[in-house]
Amino acid sequence: MAELAEALRPLRAARPDLKWSAPRRWHVTLRFHGDHAEPAGLPAGLRGLPAPVVRLAGSGAFPGVLWVGVVGPLRPLAVAAGAGADWRPHLTVARSRRRDVRWPPVEFTGREWTVDEVVLVSSGPTTGYEVLDRVPLTTPNG
Repeated sequence: MAELAEALRPLRAARPDLKWSAPRRWHVTLRFHGDHAEPAGLPAGLRGLPAPVVRLAGSGAFPGVLWVGVVGPLRPLAVAAGAGADWRPHLTVARSRRRDVRWPPVEFTGREWTVDEVVLVSSGPTTGYEVLDRVPLTTPNG
C-alpha cells in the first residue's frame, strides 16, 4: 500500500479540501452495512472460499467518496458476504462533506497481492475500527 500512498501524495497536496483516509485505515469493502445494525459475524458461506489474487487499479467516485478500484475475482467473496448487484470493489481514499464535489482521477495500477482473509469491522468516528469477526481464505499453499 506504500506505492498507493506515494501515488496519492501529489493529489493530497493539491486537494487539502478533501478528507484523505489514513493508509492504516485502508481496506477493500466487500459489503457496506451503513448505519444499520451490523451482523454478529460473517456468513458461513465465506469459509473455505479460495483466496483471490487482486490489484488496485483505476478510480471512481460515489457521492462524497473518492475510491481506487480493485481488479480481480472478488465477486464470489462479495456474494457470500451478501453484497448487492450494484456492488463495486473499492478502497476509499478520500471523502468530502459535499456530495457534488468534483474528484481528481487517480491514475494508479498496483502490484498483485493475495487476499488471505475477510474481516467484519465496526467503524466509528471516535473509536476507529473494531474487528468483530475474521474468516481465513484458502490459499494454494495453505
